[in-house]
Amino acid sequence: MEEAVVADIPLLQAKDIVKSFPGTLAVDEVDFICNGGEIHGLVGENGAGKSTLIKVIAGVHLPDRGTLLFRGEQKTFRSYADARKAGVGVVYQELSLMPELTVAENISMGTWPKTKRGLIDWDDTDSRCERILGEIGVKIQPNVLISSLPMAQRQMVEIAKVLSEDPDVVIFDEPTAPLSKDEVELLFSILRDLKNGGKAIIFISHRLDEVLEISDRITVMKDGKRVVTERVSDFNEDKLISSMVGRSFSEIFPPKPPLKPAEVIFSYSAVLKSSDRKVALSVQRGEVLGVGGLLGQGQMELLQSIFGLGECEELELEVQGRKISSRNPVQAMKAGIGLIPENRGEEGVFLILSALENLAAPTLNRRERFGWIRKREERQEVSEIVDRLAIKISSLNQPAQSLSGGNMQKLVLGKWLIFEPRVMVMLEPTKGVDVSTKQQIYRLIRDLADRGVAVILNTSDMLELIGLCDRVLVMNHGFLTAEIQREEITEENIMKASVSDVDLLAEDAI
Repeated sequence: MEEAVVADIPLLQAKDIVKSFPGTLAVDEVDFICNGGEIHGLVGENGAGKSTLIKVIAGVHLPDRGTLLFRGEQKTFRSYADARKAGVGVVYQELSLMPELTVAENISMGTWPKTKRGLIDWDDTDSRCERILGEIGVKIQPNVLISSLPMAQRQMVEIAKVLSEDPDVVIFDEPTAPLSKDEVELLFSILRDLKNGGKAIIFISHRLDEVLEISDRITVMKDGKRVVTERVSDFNEDKLISSMVGRSFSEIFPPKPPLKPAEVIFSYSAVLKSSDRKVALSVQRGEVLGVGGLLGQGQMELLQSIFGLGECEELELEVQGRKISSRNPVQAMKAGIGLIPENRGEEGVFLILSALENLAAPTLNRRERFGWIRKREERQEVSEIVDRLAIKISSLNQPAQSLSGGNMQKLVLGKWLIFEPRVMVMLEPTKGVDVSTKQQIYRLIRDLADRGVAVILNTSDMLELIGLCDRVLVMNHGFLTAEIQREEITEENIMKASVSDVDLLAEDAI
């Protein structure tokens, strides 16, 4: 780890910051310093106060009490625009891009290059986009629509957009969640270049190994307070976890039950557009099946098509031995199929609706009679799930958009627990959630399997594939190239199948 360049006067200093909301003290007298030429990791469970502290620094929230200093000068930010003018940039966990605009349009939004006549200079917009992306080592055409890009490339465009304004303080909120291993290395190279250029970097992530790798110092928050700030050399992963949750986790994943023969509850066969070849798989009752491989090898195309999303040919599905149609999500749900989408903000929740309305949405028809919803029954079912998942909300009427990332993900999980699916497809179910919530989700996945649900899991976290799955299918260029069982599920075996020569394996694809 390179030594941080520590200035005599911190580039950013937050002193005695207090911020409360009705019924919640979100940040409680927190001190935080980030020097120029330093990457400062900020960790804590969902609800620990990290996001609120960051929003105070970024001008989204005005603190109830406390002081912000930039290079020793006191500042008051009443909006993100104020903070941007002072040199603060934030790469938020939930992307701010406009999907129906191009990459170049998104990067230049609000800072348009102009011609002498005051019109937008489109040629300069495109060339500026190419230059900014080139500076961070990303190759994406300027005229491509954001909606056509995978999540990982959208994340890199978001980063480029923020860096285009050359901020002095750059905050990265869960930037690696949608990225592959190679893309994470690219991001870390960008962070190190920014650090060497004298920028102050605040890095927030629930992937503790990444925090330990990239940070110079780490601050841990819990229940709105700063627990500890130390140099990275004074931490290991176990100490980080202990500081965050107040106890050490010796066992991360729930035990896998003994493998027993069981009936096939779900079968899938289709021709994927990405490979133009037929892909088939089956899942037994109570099995957790992982679909792994390097990012962008057809996993999302396959798994989304189970829920009636995307395009594929010759789709054939069977649930409990009965052929079903799944050309859209409504048909999939009628067949007992549920989906945890990769992007919860755009696809998993109705942001402007309440927690109650989100949790009740998939099962409205069960409580409907003569066109009326049995509200008492609805509230009882939802309340039970809120208690079971320990969803932190002020009331059932709290809007989903006001929840933390982890609690928003619990809404997505909770609605499907009420639904009681036969087949549960999960795409990155622990993306952007803290250590404690991850372990809760792990237990829920195993509990679903123990109840006889066929669970199909995709995750970019190799440890989750190894620790959760009874069997892993590996995809490479649209082909299923390997089937790995129980004790053979290792990082080495998964990676070997992920990079093997597809031509040699295509004929034997599962």
